[in-house]
Amino acid sequence: MLPLRIDHKLSSQMKRVNKEIRSEDLEPPTEPRAVRGAMQSNVLASLQYGLMSGLFVPGEVVSLRKLAASLGTSLMPVRESLSRLVAASALEELPNRSVRVPRLDAQSLEELFELRVRVEGLATRLATSVIDDAAIEKLEQLNRAVKAAHDASAMGELLQANQRFHFYLYRLTRSSVLLPMIEGLWLRVGPTMFFSLSTPGLWDSSSHLGILSALKQRDPDKAEKAMARDIMKTGKVLIQQAREGMRTGPTAMLSMRPFKTGDDD
Repeated sequence: MLPLRIDHKLSSQMKRVNKEIRSEDLEPPTEPRAVRGAMQSNVLASLQYGLMSGLFVPGEVVSLRKLAASLGTSLMPVRESLSRLVAASALEELPNRSVRVPRLDAQSLEELFELRVRVEGLATRLATSVIDDAAIEKLEQLNRAVKAAHDASAMGELLQANQRFHFYLYRLTRSSVLLPMIEGLWLRVGPTMFFSLSTPGLWDSSSHLGILSALKQRDPDKAEKAMARDIMKTGKVLIQQAREGMRTGPTAMLSMRPFKTGDDD
């Protein structure tokens, strides 16, 4: 059984993510407003990545000051980014104005995973029609990273490697419609993935092999079905856990953790 611990060295991880984003070939801004805009985009992208890849867990109160320090920025772009994520339902604002990662109930998870199957299934079909051998080789490499993280019980790395595998495939579609939809779904469901890490065999990367096999055959029907199986393999576990009312497992442990209610933004 996989250990329930997850590496939450948020500061170092978020600094690394932000560095990767900054390394993209952006035109150097020449006006103060452009500087602020670039920083805002970097901060938002870093937080989105953190949510989608499980660097935050449901119920976790997000500290404005700690995030700003981790990302090496002022409070303003972090505050603006958190507001945008609250508006997108990826985060929730508490009565004391703190911001927290939502806990999803069974009905919400059922809806989110059904949508994931449909939208990501379509993206997989489209990717199958354009994928080449080099892209398949890259996906195999990314899946080896998933397996290596699983075998090493590196839970934080495992969730991030899984996110990279999926989004490399979806970006092959170059769809300006599907990709934002998929990102929105992952923003909602990504943190909840933490609760599935203790399930034996769930994260051993074997379900990705069916996707890769279908992609090699250039068979969109098989690829879509393989993706649906991969998504619902985790979805069924999480939905069942939610139906049990957080009585057992890591969800129950997390529900007993006190939340911050002070002035720490």
